[in-house]
Amino acid sequence: MTVLDMNPSTLPPDAQALYEKMAARRKSHGEGFGGPYLALLNHPELACRIEELGFFLKFEGALPRTIYQFIVLTIARTTGAGFEWQDHIEHARAAGLPPDVIDCIASARTESLPQPYALVYAILTKTMAWQLVPDDLQTRAAAEWGKHGVVEIVVLSGFYQMFAAINQGFDIHPPAACTAECRMRRREPAAVATSRD
Repeated sequence: MTVLDMNPSTLPPDAQALYEKMAARRKSHGEGFGGPYLALLNHPELACRIEELGFFLKFEGALPRTIYQFIVLTIARTTGAGFEWQDHIEHARAAGLPPDVIDCIASARTESLPQPYALVYAILTKTMAWQLVPDDLQTRAAAEWGKHGVVEIVVLSGFYQMFAAINQGFDIHPPAACTAECRMRRREPAAVATSRD
């Protein structure tokens, strides 16, 4: 439950116009639009700025689509953000994220991750715990995806942690028609995500 207006048709005219623009832009890339952005549209200027960053990271960033989707699913699983998991699982498959990697994320069997996903996961364990990413991990990631890629891994971690907070803070859930596979129980974030020291 939230006091926010989550219905695009009843938002103020400026927010409705922004919704239409954002939804059309996403649709032109074969994507849907909604979820946390419906909450954000209650603050149109903020929604616009967040969408610009999100669009860049998703469609114009330096990282391969498989790595991008790996990061999104890992953050969704770790934070319990069921909407993000459900919203990205098919995109991850379509991008070519291997089924065994998706299974490792879903079942929290991260010790079984193959490279380069194990490298990205090692970086995410640091970013989700608000810790320094060691030089050796940065160096290995830079060798794989360049300095832009290293920065994007860290930024995507924070970006999707922000979306997890929006989803959980405003009670945004996957659609009722979501299959059992895509449903994630709301739970406390994993220990790695709660250590902020």
